Amino acid sequence: MLSFVFLFYYLLATDPISNSLLYLLESDNINIVEALYSDEIESIIVLAGGVHKNKGSRNSYQMGNVSQERLKCGIEMFHKLNGKIPLLYSGGSGDPFFPVSIEGELAKNIAVSMGVPEDMFWIEADSRNTYESGVAIKKFLDQRFQATAKHRILLVTSAAHMLRSKMVMEKAGLEIIPSPADRLSKELEISPLSFIPRVGNLSNSTYAFNEIMGIVSYKIIGWI
Repeated sequence: MLSFVFLFYYLLATDPISNSLLYLLESDNINIVEALYSDEIESIIVLAGGVHKNKGSRNSYQMGNVSQERLKCGIEMFHKLNGKIPLLYSGGSGDPFFPVSIEGELAKNIAVSMGVPEDMFWIEADSRNTYESGVAIKKFLDQRFQATAKHRILLVTSAAHMLRSKMVMEKAGLEIIPSPADRLSKELEISPLSFIPRVGNLSNSTYAFNEIMGIVSYKIIGWI
């Protein structure tokens, strides 16, 4: 049993296994050229990725790397769409011990400093997970665009998180154009060095397993 556990974790820490797991989630080659010339997109949706408290600071918080990559991609798409499509940052606090969400405001400050007008940056801060984001986004857009039966959005989230997010949003009744951020899978060239275990590979494998289990659990619950 110990040998099996050791082998299991060793394989997860190698390039071929880690990259293969990520590729399962990120394999779609998304072409969003059509989105850049579409007048039908109502909003650019950026899903929140979390914040962390700065060490040694009582009330100082910072967006995590995942959140920053998603926001950067969303702002880039905002400017590519000539600043005409509003950006909606969706996601509150998933921490039951700290229910107040500050991530949306942090993201807004960054976006405004990078040329996004305040009135073009919307915040949805009540959802606590991907499913609740889908429901909240649909409700938010129903209120903003009452004349539209089906809302077409440009969805920005991590590439590995895109599959689950896309299924959730479509279940909620939204039409999705995916725009993935922070893609982790890569073109892999197998060599003896590929089988040296690395902490980064183990972290990526854990992330991939989390997403795969998320898809399975959402399917069982009926959220996708």
